[in-house]
Amino acid sequence: MKRAWWVLLWCVLPWSMPPASASDADRALNDNYKALIGRLDAADQARLRDAQRAWISFRDKECAFKAQGQRDATRATAAQASCIEELTGLRAEQLRRELECDPAHAACVARAAADADATPAAGDERSCKAEVGAAKAEQYVDQCQQVSPATHPPCNVANACALMIDEIKRGCALITKDAPAFCAGYR
Repeated sequence: MKRAWWVLLWCVLPWSMPPASASDADRALNDNYKALIGRLDAADQARLRDAQRAWISFRDKECAFKAQGQRDATRATAAQASCIEELTGLRAEQLRRELECDPAHAACVARAAADADATPAAGDERSCKAEVGAAKAEQYVDQCQQVSPATHPPCNVANACALMIDEIKRGCALITKDAPAFCAGYR
């Protein structure tokens, strides 16, 4: 009887979502973020980056808070993953709505004056590769991939270095022991 109860519980509770859903939410979030940042002027790009970093910090702390009330590690991990998926999906939707928002409306962020529909081109100044060169950018990508807990991390030379560095700092902060040696430089 216990086995049937766990199967039923696994199928019914919201924290039992498959991991692919979180990946889809991450992908939508990153796609919407990249599209929106490509339509903003430099000052608004910086504000969006700051807002996104603050949101990631909020999401991680909120989900850690929700997971701490669970009685065992498996349920805590599942609760945290479900929370991350839910909040990431909500943020992706917020960014999508901002993309579709009429910039003439007071509640919408103004778009860059040049080409409002343009997205950053490969080799654009906002890419980490353009900021610090290919070798250093690849080093950030490697470090980011080693420590990022995200299902779809921002570890890509086309992203801004600051975005990857923030993810490296976040990942290093989450690793309590056996952290890679490079983490010492990010704490």
